[in-house]
Amino acid sequence: MQRARTDLAVEARSEYMEKYAPAHSGEIDGVVYSERKHGDIDVSEIDVTNEAGERAVGRRMGKYVSLCFPDITVTDFEGFARICEACAGELMSVCKTLAAAPKSLLVCGIGNAKMTPDALGPQALSHVLVTRSLREREPEIFKRSGFFDICAIAPGVGADTGLDAAEIVRAAAEIARPDIVVAIDALAARSAERLCKTVQICSAGISPGSGVGNAVRAIDKESIGVPVVALGVPTVIDAGTLVRDACGREESGYDGFFVCPKEIDAQTEKLSRLLGFAVNRAFHGLDLREML
Repeated sequence: MQRARTDLAVEARSEYMEKYAPAHSGEIDGVVYSERKHGDIDVSEIDVTNEAGERAVGRRMGKYVSLCFPDITVTDFEGFARICEACAGELMSVCKTLAAAPKSLLVCGIGNAKMTPDALGPQALSHVLVTRSLREREPEIFKRSGFFDICAIAPGVGADTGLDAAEIVRAAAEIARPDIVVAIDALAARSAERLCKTVQICSAGISPGSGVGNAVRAIDKESIGVPVVALGVPTVIDAGTLVRDACGREESGYDGFFVCPKEIDAQTEKLSRLLGFAVNRAFHGLDLREML
């Protein structure tokens, strides 16, 4: 079947359910799905457990957690704190499925910093408290600080560097030797309602650009040599999808055009802060007020 462009596993599962699952008692072989709530935050969890599940939803085996929340640009401090706390808890939970007691972390800001809808990853790094240099230069102070060992890199895009992001991340991982890599990237959504309102956390790594039909080498355990957790938010949607939803018919002439909300500058700024703070909360244990 033709799949709508999306990086979100929860949307891929919903599409499959609509077309095929009703004839199979509402279940998908190899896909375990559950839902829960954190106040006004809806959390869905998908475990793709075998090759049949991979074929059904078009996602590699692993855990996919999605948190859907209200518009973050109009959320007050308490609301932002709740979303941050929920993201941090789910992030640590997914990381612990790959390393029971991680001691070091490499955070990668994937994407093009010059293009606002794709700048989420690089911008998030500015909100991450990096501590590896302190550990290297002042080990006693680092030990007393209680901080986690974190380093960070923004590998840029191949058009600027001539290198795949995966190549740069692998080189950084060989130097830093982290227990886990967290790759932060902007994603594509199938539903406009999820734009800038959903965080996806995935234990299977990431293929940058796959949601917009421009995939490059995957950043995952096989390519990097270290378990990779992907952390992202959808910032764009295929225009063809919007037209089909509005008109109820195929209009292929719009495929390949990607659009974003008009407030994308404000959205990206606040979402990058959310993801950076969630990393700090999950690994350093910092309170949100300590990060402002």
